[in-house]
Amino acid sequence: MREEWRYAGFLDRLFGDFCDGLVACGVTLPIALLEFFLIKNFGLRLPFSLSAAAGLLWFVWSLTYLVGQTGQSWGRKLAGLKVVDAEGEPVGFWRALGRNLFAMYISAPLLYLGFLWVIWDGEKQAWHCKVFRTFVLQRVVL
Repeated sequence: MREEWRYAGFLDRLFGDFCDGLVACGVTLPIALLEFFLIKNFGLRLPFSLSAAAGLLWFVWSLTYLVGQTGQSWGRKLAGLKVVDAEGEPVGFWRALGRNLFAMYISAPLLYLGFLWVIWDGEKQAWHCKVFRTFVLQRVVL
């Protein structure tokens, strides 16, 4: 069997995001349940939410650090996707962070048009991919 990488389409990328969401829920849900238990039974109040803090840490570690260093978060790895630069190399922490923030604050709020752009773009790039010169590739086993 031979492995090849091609541009990932909209549904491929959506599936990768879904997998990342499932992994994030698996990480944060037990913490949220523990937090609820502590509040309900002991009245423990913290100045911040443990589950929200865990979600933020997960975001920074998985979707920024791992994607920046290897091109793959756990969810993207499950989906057979990776984020690379024009030379096929991982994009690095700061570029991955900028890409994520652009996606959250520009691509998503504008009716998700930045994400939908993948559907008709020749290189299957969303707006945040274009701005940060990145590509999402899908592994194809031949």
